[in-house]
Amino acid sequence: MSVVWALRRSPEGTRRAWRQREELQVILRGEYGPRWWEITPAFAALLLALALPLFAVGWAWSRLGWWAGVLAAGAFLYAFRTVVRRRRAAAARNRRRFTLAEIDAADDRAFRRIVGRLLVRDGWTAKGVLVNDRGTVHLVGNGPDGRRMGCAFERGIESAGQDGPRPAAALRPVSAAPDDDGPEEPEGPSPLLLIVSSGAFARGRVVWAARNNVHLVDRAQLQRWAAGENLRQLLDLGRDG
Repeated sequence: MSVVWALRRSPEGTRRAWRQREELQVILRGEYGPRWWEITPAFAALLLALALPLFAVGWAWSRLGWWAGVLAAGAFLYAFRTVVRRRRAAAARNRRRFTLAEIDAADDRAFRRIVGRLLVRDGWTAKGVLVNDRGTVHLVGNGPDGRRMGCAFERGIESAGQDGPRPAAALRPVSAAPDDDGPEEPEGPSPLLLIVSSGAFARGRVVWAARNNVHLVDRAQLQRWAAGENLRQLLDLGRDG
């Protein structure tokens, strides 16, 4: 009896005690996975979602006739297809990778939305701010380290459904990132000033950006950024103060 009691208590040095300690460490690290009582509600909901349509089709078939069962099955299949298509569309809207063809086909508002999603993907916040009475909108926000950001836009390629080259978006020189939360604090890194273009920048714009500490993202860099490269690596922001 004493031997059985000792094994049940799992004293130090036994194999069972070692397994218990290892299991505890796995649980504390969050690597154990869900327990059966955590997945049971989802499993029951899945069974219910499958059983109800089958029951309804069987009931309609036996009580009303084969034609009612076929109609009920078609209605459930149509509803299932609609749900799947909507989920795929939502996933496509929320994805964080884009192609140049999608960027080229986007209007100014959609272009800003794409850049905003890329910023959010890389840990920045992004909020649209109207900067003049011509409707020019910049994105402002903060980085993962609290660094402030101001982003303006230029378009340098032809837009789908439009004749002739698309003019560059109205843009005043960016000297500071707008901030609605209060005055700029002297401490911390300098704001990230960014201009994103779907085309190339003229030499004069490149010289102006270098003199004013503004980062330019041209078409080639935008393609790499949209494909998944992080903005910090793209612009080598680790060397900035």
